[in-house]
Amino acid sequence: MLAERIEQLTGQINELNQRLTRLVERNAPQLLVPVGIGPDSAATLLITMGDNPERLNTEASFAALCGVSPSSTPPAGGACVGSTTRRPPGQRLPAPHRLHPAAP
Repeated sequence: MLAERIEQLTGQINELNQRLTRLVERNAPQLLVPVGIGPDSAATLLITMGDNPERLNTEASFAALCGVSPSSTPPAGGACVGSTTRRPPGQRLPAPHRLHPAAP
């Protein structure tokens, strides 16, 4: 019974992956071109961008949306080299869980 359930779930996963791939190909096929960006990451990026992709025209705007832009104010007693703005877990923006340099 367990093996049958595994086969059934595997089939459902494969079907959903195919559907997700078709949706990404229909809406933004260019996202599947870079190496390392698969249908899951591309769909997450599309969801993050929403209906206004024009706002993500630079890497900096994408980093700001993800909440990982460099801080503009240095920490007390030092420079802000490599520092990023961190938001509390409840205030994080919905964004891809993996940042990729090929993302807009």
